[in-house]
Amino acid sequence: MMSVKHLLEKDETKGVKGDNIPLKQPVISFKKDDDYETPKYIWEMICNEKFISKNKKLYDPFYCRGNTASVMKELGYECIHPDEDFFTNHHRYEYDILLSNIPFSIKKKVYEELKKIDKPFIVISPISTITKKYFMDNFKNDDITIIIPPKRMQFMKNGKQLKECWFDTVFICYKMDLNERIIYI
Repeated sequence: MMSVKHLLEKDETKGVKGDNIPLKQPVISFKKDDDYETPKYIWEMICNEKFISKNKKLYDPFYCRGNTASVMKELGYECIHPDEDFFTNHHRYEYDILLSNIPFSIKKKVYEELKKIDKPFIVISPISTITKKYFMDNFKNDDITIIIPPKRMQFMKNGKQLKECWFDTVFICYKMDLNERIIYI
């Protein structure tokens, strides 16, 4: 008869003795790399009269490669898009709506700052953002609308369209007077 102690002895390369689950799994590294650009087709989903009036001045404070201003111009919007630090410079600009694909690695800090600013925004974020404590603490009872795209958004890296985003992103809207909490495009 085997003792419980014998069953629970560990092997350095396997889990509990007797199972075949290796303990040494390949390490997956998620490097903080926020230089992903938003292709025009994503902005076209949200930059239309249904969501944003053409007379609204937009502000995208997260520069990346600086393409947002030209895309917004093509879509008929005026957009402030400076290559400078958002946290120290956002107060310098007059705008109606902050519209951005924020750096996901600092999204908590961004959302906390957006709450302090208290102006309308549309921000691309992972859908899981709305389940985070910091988000709920800041926006739980506020005018938040989630706009869900028809398919998973795919971003660009170094000017090349990618097709491998492994998580879903949405447009999180604040004070946009959209009259609905969830909108499916």
